Amino acid sequence: MDDDQEKLLNQASIVVKATGNQMQKSFDSNNTSDVIKYAVDMISELKSSSLSPKTYYELYMQIFDQLSRLESYFMQEYRRNGKIAELFERVQHVPTILPRLYLLITVGSVYINTNEISAKDMLGDLIEMTKGVQHPIRGLFLRYYLNKMSKDKLPDSLSESGKGEVNDSIDFLLNNFSEMCRLWVRMQHTGGVKDKTKREKERNDLKVTVGENIVRLSNLEGVSLEIYSSTVLPKSLEVILNSKDAIAQQYLMDCMIQAFPDRYHLYNLNSLLETTTQLQPSVEIKGIFINLLNRISDFAEGIDLEIVHSVDIFSLIKTHVDKLLSETSATGEISKFIQLFVSFIRLSLKCYPENTDNVNSILNSAVELIEKEDSGKHLDAESLNNIVKLLSYPLDSLGLAVLNMKSFPKLMSYLQFTARKKVALRIVKSVISLKIYLTSIEVVKTMLEYISSLLIDIADTIESDAYEFEEEQEFTARLVHMTISENPSELFAMLGMFKDKFYAGGILRQVYTFPSLIFAYIKFSSQLTENTDVKLKDVTKILYGLVQKISKVNPELGYKLSLQCAHCINFYDIEKELEEEAYEYAADALVIFQDSLSDLEVKYNAIKIISANLAHLTCFSSENIITLNLNCAQFASKMLRSNEQIEGNLIAARLFWSKSLQDEEKVMEYLTRAFKHAKNEGEKSRNSFGLLQVINEFLYLGMSGVREIQEDTVNGILDIVKKIINDDTRDYWKTTTNFIRNKQREGKLEGITY
Repeated sequence: MDDDQEKLLNQASIVVKATGNQMQKSFDSNNTSDVIKYAVDMISELKSSSLSPKTYYELYMQIFDQLSRLESYFMQEYRRNGKIAELFERVQHVPTILPRLYLLITVGSVYINTNEISAKDMLGDLIEMTKGVQHPIRGLFLRYYLNKMSKDKLPDSLSESGKGEVNDSIDFLLNNFSEMCRLWVRMQHTGGVKDKTKREKERNDLKVTVGENIVRLSNLEGVSLEIYSSTVLPKSLEVILNSKDAIAQQYLMDCMIQAFPDRYHLYNLNSLLETTTQLQPSVEIKGIFINLLNRISDFAEGIDLEIVHSVDIFSLIKTHVDKLLSETSATGEISKFIQLFVSFIRLSLKCYPENTDNVNSILNSAVELIEKEDSGKHLDAESLNNIVKLLSYPLDSLGLAVLNMKSFPKLMSYLQFTARKKVALRIVKSVISLKIYLTSIEVVKTMLEYISSLLIDIADTIESDAYEFEEEQEFTARLVHMTISENPSELFAMLGMFKDKFYAGGILRQVYTFPSLIFAYIKFSSQLTENTDVKLKDVTKILYGLVQKISKVNPELGYKLSLQCAHCINFYDIEKELEEEAYEYAADALVIFQDSLSDLEVKYNAIKIISANLAHLTCFSSENIITLNLNCAQFASKMLRSNEQIEGNLIAARLFWSKSLQDEEKVMEYLTRAFKHAKNEGEKSRNSFGLLQVINEFLYLGMSGVREIQEDTVNGILDIVKKIINDDTRDYWKTTTNFIRNKQREGKLEGITY
């Protein structure tokens, strides 16, 4: 607010405050004559022609607050003497028109509340009286005040026993709307040409006063879909079109879209779209279309729309969008048009969720627009962002159907690397979340082309941050498991396509993608028979190359994958022809343990994993399993830390009592070593944990058939434990003795005492 306007507002505010105080004193003394006198003085400040619209609005709000107090006084006056008609007659004699009309509206509001006159009659009289003020700003705010005061008095049903009905309210609001719109538009034509921009801003400051009428109409519960379609919509659109003003049409069309229920828009879509074609040339029609389509899309979410079966909504919208494209230059407006296509495609997918032709048509239109106006070379950031959205909605709804849309990859090609990768990741996530399977070589080929930005480095590659890269590659890796076929040769070829792309992706990606591919090949092995062209030996060769690659950069993962491959042969090599390959995998796991693992905790966990896996492999000859077990046992028993030496020897003992190898001599050798380490540890630190581990292994192996385990030996260890048991191991001791007790109830371990 400039200094002059602030000064004028301050001067007027002083008068409003002073007359308001005098009016309050008159309230207290019930001096109605003085009340009216001071109210007139106060309202007369609104006769000013020097205030800008924004300043006038601020002054109006101050006076509105005072008029609210005045209304309360008039109601109290009525309750005191019951002469509301006389009061209404009295204010009609106020000589100045603007204060007179404000007072008539205020008294009229009370008059309606007394039920001595119908809202229909009173509001009809007041709307006619307000026509006496034709000054744009004064008339606009007078009608705005009328609108505010009538808010809770409008009849809102089909019949209200003589008080009026909803159609009377509609007539009142439409009449007020028309008059206010006319006055609002007239503001544009006051002053010189050079003040045009200033007047446009001033009008925008006051637009809510006019839009209030539309809000009031939308709040009438009696406005059914039928009444809206037959009366409210056509008459409101008539007012908007008759304004012949771009600012009014832009704002009021958006008001109509925002205020009324989305269902009403859907059933009157043709009328709304037809109206947009008749608006002023400078109206931003695309924005109106976008708002309308977005509202209907939100409404259509998850609803069975009967109208979709009776009206071809898609064709209706397509006709108007095409017309807009043909009649409007897209130069500098590509982003807005693409945003319009986004809204259109979203609505189409909601109304026709399985219709790919509709989606394809919209994507084709987008490509044609870009090729015609830009060739995709100079698209701004907003346009590119809208293209991402345009591609994302079909992905989320149609999945792999987009692979058959020729315009889809073309639109992707316009995007910069980061955006292309974003869409590619959406494709992958869509396939996974919707559980869409890749069932043919052609589908896999197309898919890999679409998501190439995730698979390999290309000319414009931009490195992702660590978190994003991990997410991208983990989802890409999961894509392999969506590949299925009942034909082993075809599935083998499809996996091979992934393998070739993953190899080309480099080691940073392979850490994420190779393990998934390895497990996919292992799963594929279950489909192989003696009649299939692909043999298990072919798969193991591929697996070996993949595991070797991983082991070099991630040995901890490498040894685990080696063991998985050994299990694959163990399970699927029915003819026992691939023992050599299985041995190589198992031996590699031990080599990795010895040469590539350095962290003590990692090594400790690794030897436990390796030994547990070796114990379940049955595909080896006696010579090979002994060699593997001896090497593993040697590593296990020579762990550096004392507690690990105890468990390492127990692990070694169990290795020699497995499905494929039972050597009691070796079992007892390692059990004895474990006992000696545990006894020394117990005597040195008064800790019985190691001895309890030894006892439990003795019990387990003894019950598993190792005959050389003597009851006296176990009892001797138990006696040692009882002497050094402490709070840290008391629960472990209790669990062990409970186990012995339960087995003795079953007739086992009868010679054990504790």
